[in-house]
Order: sequence, then structure tokens, then C-alpha cells
Amino acid sequence: MQTLNFHFKKMMGNAVAASALFALALAAQASTIENGNFTPLITSGALPDSPSAHVDANTASSAFSGVVSINIVYPDASGKQLSYICSGALVGKRTVVSAGHCVDTDGHGKVIDLSKPNNAVRVVFNNTGDKYTAIINASSVNMNPNYQGFGYCPPGINSFCVNDDISVITLAQDAPASARSYKIAANPLNGGTHITMAGYGTSGDGMNGYYVNPSFHVKRSGENYVDLFDGNDEQGWGGANEVWYADFDGNGKDTFCTLFHACSPVLPNNRESGIGGGDSGGPSFVNMYGELMLAANNTFSGTFSGQTPGTFGTYFGGILLSSYKGYLGAAAGEGITFVPEPGSLALLGLGAVLLLRSRRRVA
Repeated sequence: MQTLNFHFKKMMGNAVAASALFALALAAQASTIENGNFTPLITSGALPDSPSAHVDANTASSAFSGVVSINIVYPDASGKQLSYICSGALVGKRTVVSAGHCVDTDGHGKVIDLSKPNNAVRVVFNNTGDKYTAIINASSVNMNPNYQGFGYCPPGINSFCVNDDISVITLAQDAPASARSYKIAANPLNGGTHITMAGYGTSGDGMNGYYVNPSFHVKRSGENYVDLFDGNDEQGWGGANEVWYADFDGNGKDTFCTLFHACSPVLPNNRESGIGGGDSGGPSFVNMYGELMLAANNTFSGTFSGQTPGTFGTYFGGILLSSYKGYLGAAAGEGITFVPEPGSLALLGLGAVLLLRSRRRVA
């Protein structure tokens, strides 16, 4: 059995008071969220809900049997071996989709070199009721070429960019037959779309924040609604949406509704969830044709000034896979199933939500 030690990758932005962000949102080129306190990070609601109530059974019949943990190891400049945990989703016999920053070794988009000694990416499957159904080494790792590090933008864009944070991991052997392989939702999401998140990261609850450590064999699931979007940073925030955002509602707090009039439904206390460190790269699913389909990955969470990370009122998000169909198809090197082709996910949306005009847009 391979030994798995970890830290979760953590990047931070500058904290700005929520009132200041609201003022910035009125400016034509301003960001509503980008200057928040970012952590690329499932959490529970308030009691009687708890982190343990969100733990998956890790069985082959689970809808999340293809959700994996990922161990990334490499030495730092001094030779000290580093070890991180992320999450991901199986989309083919040998293909896992995760986050770009999970396999970035210098924070500037340098993908891990698997040919170097002491470098490894190991994908952990948990789907037969026991710990570690299989641990499979990656034979190759591909990072989206436009990802240049967490927070870094293309030349000429003065902002804090979280776009393009996506990677494709190729396994050295087939995944266990007991692991589910997910189709990818090919069409854009609408504001108000219901999503289900899954991952192996830090947990806690909406009142106290994070206090449960991540684990390579304990995965949790939770739900939310997509609220806001970022466009394409390479197109000056035009073009197709690439980044999604949701807020963690509860205890009377609905941040995006209060600040930006993006008022999606609030789920019951035992279903509304956020994400935590180690959930990076994990999936957000939509329910289509009676099954879960992969719509996005999860890459960050954030706070406004005065908020405790992981509590009600904080927010999180990730990358919309519909905008990266070309990249995913080319990087996978095997048949990934995209659905629908053609078609629309319009029925998945719960209607448009009003948002003050800024570069954050609602589909």
C-alpha cells in the first residue's frame, strides 16, 4: 500500500470589505468578487446537520463511485518532499478531470514533470466499501495551456483571474470496473442551475467554519445553486462564460442576493453546502436524463471582510467544462462523452436572476 501524506494547496487574494466590493460593482470594468479572500478549496449546514451526514458510503452503487482523491508529490527547491491532496472525477477508463492548480508546481502554471525522480501523481479510488480500492499512478498530466497560475491574468488584463484552472490526468492502467465514469454536460449552465458537489476536502459547518481535516478515503457531497459567472479572460471577459460562483446560504445570510440581487433558491439546511481545502478539482454535477453529469470542477472558495472561512455567507466556485470541450477532447486522447449534442440546458435553469451590471454575468 502506498503511503499518502498531504497538505491541501492554498492560494490567497486580498480581502476587501463587502461594501467596497458593492461600490466597485457599479463600475463598468469592475469585479464583484475578484478581490475577495480566495482559498482553492464540502461543508454542512447548522446543527442538527453535520459533516458526517454528508459522507459517501464509498460503494460501487454510489452515484459518486467515480469521484477520486489525488495525491500530488514533488520536492521543493530545498529538496523537501511536498505532498498535496486534491479531488477529481473519472470521465473515461483512464482519464480523470481535476484542477490545474493541483498539478502546478510553482504557482505560475508549471505542470508537474512525471519524468523527474520523486515526482508523482497518484489517483485514489474508494468504491468497494473499504479504504483505497485502488491507487493508480498517472502516466501523464496535462494542464490547460491558458492557465498561468492562480490569480494570474493574460497580458493587458488588470484583474485577479481564476479562469482556465483545469487539468486532465491520464492513468497508467484502467480504473477499477466498480468506478463510475461520468459524461460531461456540453452546453452552458444558466444562473439558478442546481448542482451537486463531491470531494475529499476539509469540512465543517456553516456556523463554525472548517474543523474537519481532508482525507484520501472520506468523500462528502452537498448541493447548491449557481449564481454568477465570469466570461473569458482572454477576451476581456467577453465570449462564453468560463467561471461559476455560488454562495453558501444559511442562518439568514444570502450574500449574492443581498449584494448583487443574484437571488437563487436557498436549499434546506441539510442540503445546502460549501466546499473546503482538498475539494479542489472535484466535480460539480447536474442531473440530466436521470443521471449525474459532470458540468464543472470546483477550484476555490472565498470570504468577504470579516467572514470566517467555511461559514454561512462565504462563496465558492470553479470552472465550467462546457467552455473547454476542445481542450478536454484533445487532452484526454480517448472518447469522452459530451451531452447533449446539440441541445440546450435551458430547462435546468430556474430563470434569470437580476445582477447589477459588471463583468460578472448571469446566463
